[in-house]
Amino acid sequence: MARTILFETETNNFSAVLGNGKIYRVPPFQRDYSWNEENWDDLWLDILGVRQTGQPHYMGAIVLQAQDSKNFTIIDGQQRLATLSIIGLAIIKNLQDLIDLGIDPQDNDARKELLLANYIGSRDAVSLNYSSKLFLNENNDAFYQTYLVQLRTPNNIHRLTSSERLLWDAFQYFYKKVKEYLGDSISGKALAEFMDRDVADLLMFIQITVEDELNAYMVFETLNARGVGLAPTDLLKNYLLSLSGTSGPDQRIAKEQWQRIIRITDLDDFPKFLRHFWNSRNPLVRKEGLFKAIRQTIRSREEAFVLLNDLELTAGVYAALEDPNDELWNGNRDIQKRIRELSMFRVTQPYPLLLNAYLKFPTQEFERVLRMSVVVSFRYNVIGGLNPNIQEEVYNRTARGIYSSDLISANQVAEELRAVYPSDEEFSNAFTVKSINTRRSKRLVRYILFELESQISGIRRSDEEESGSIEHILPENPSEEWNDAFTPEVQGNFIYRLGNLTLLEDSKNREIQNRTYVEKLPMYKTSQYVMTNTIDYPEWTETQLRSRQHGLARYATAIWRF
Repeated sequence: MARTILFETETNNFSAVLGNGKIYRVPPFQRDYSWNEENWDDLWLDILGVRQTGQPHYMGAIVLQAQDSKNFTIIDGQQRLATLSIIGLAIIKNLQDLIDLGIDPQDNDARKELLLANYIGSRDAVSLNYSSKLFLNENNDAFYQTYLVQLRTPNNIHRLTSSERLLWDAFQYFYKKVKEYLGDSISGKALAEFMDRDVADLLMFIQITVEDELNAYMVFETLNARGVGLAPTDLLKNYLLSLSGTSGPDQRIAKEQWQRIIRITDLDDFPKFLRHFWNSRNPLVRKEGLFKAIRQTIRSREEAFVLLNDLELTAGVYAALEDPNDELWNGNRDIQKRIRELSMFRVTQPYPLLLNAYLKFPTQEFERVLRMSVVVSFRYNVIGGLNPNIQEEVYNRTARGIYSSDLISANQVAEELRAVYPSDEEFSNAFTVKSINTRRSKRLVRYILFELESQISGIRRSDEEESGSIEHILPENPSEEWNDAFTPEVQGNFIYRLGNLTLLEDSKNREIQNRTYVEKLPMYKTSQYVMTNTIDYPEWTETQLRSRQHGLARYATAIWRF
């Protein structure tokens, strides 16, 4: 079998990346320059570290797509390459200052021309302007070439776009940093050494060169390089917008539509939204196969616009699924509660199903599907800790059934979800031995205890509205007096068992702290919480704890059920 080469890698310094007449272009639709002072500070400290140690510093991976042997598209790494180019220009501007002051003008002018040729670009024989080695995206390149590369000050700085202002501020930042750092020792030789050695030779990259966008996407899914998180989104945007046309109103409409989608879903969350959207309508694909599936399906301008329209239509619903206070819920307290619960469980597998249920079902039926999703998530994920991959397949099948109108009611959805609905016996058995660390999951434990209290007392109680605290009957830091009931060897196994946890008023909890059970019991009897004031075991040992948790499991089975 022939070996498939997805990409080629090599380790290069900044000098080698920009050497040999290579030209690098940021795709037209890739995001604008966005680094700020925090990023510049980090890079500046990296460079100072290089100067002090003389050792190379790795800047992570850059991903390039080769157009030919000399021309490359920057798939990932534009922020770093653009900023390093700006550092080069800031150093060259300091050289120009020396020339303007008449300090060693002939040699410094020669140094300036060499640095420009090596790291920035070549001078056009007719216009005498410099043609860059690096071309930014469509929103930033004109400013970069016209002002930064030519070392010109913009006429109206206050009218610059936000990304242009960041480019200009980055240039000013590094120009001042270089001048301040070299101080009285500044000279043409020192500036050239700073650029040639510390920046160009000792800042290293893993250079990954791919043949096409599909391989680039696969690289993003397998590497963890600086800045890689947003690159798959950029890659998909480039692909979809390339299908919409290269100019004219279609391109403008597509770009504006894309920006609206990103504003609604948030840039960091977009890859997750895209996958859930896709899996709500298509056979299940895992994260690493998503871009390939989209490319195989979306091939024309018309299909690209259909996808963009559907993404925009669905984006608001998706954002609302992650925000119980979203105006989409119109103050519906039941829906808001269920959305909060899913967020608390950190479960997103139901989202494809919920997207379609909201769009296809009446509100009352959607509420039922939402509650079923919460119940399944609690039984299957929170308490059962079962395989989410199997669950995802069931949600995908059910979501597609709603989308195709094969499933038209919550009752039909319930039958599909039975496949991942642990039986009462399975759930009760899992609940009976469940431990949840209250240091890591305090909010979740309070929620569970308040739900149990509501069921036990028959009075609706809310973890969102009440201040009751979590009481560990066997304390988190037991005194030696507890050793007879729970030996030190086993204490860690029982402190966070659900049967060892109860609700107690804050003031009472502070008062009893890690006292013995016999000392705590009178305080429990005065609590407003029924689950606490009915505790009446004569002692607190492993046996009593297991017994209480078994009883709580019966209540839990009644609460979280279809």
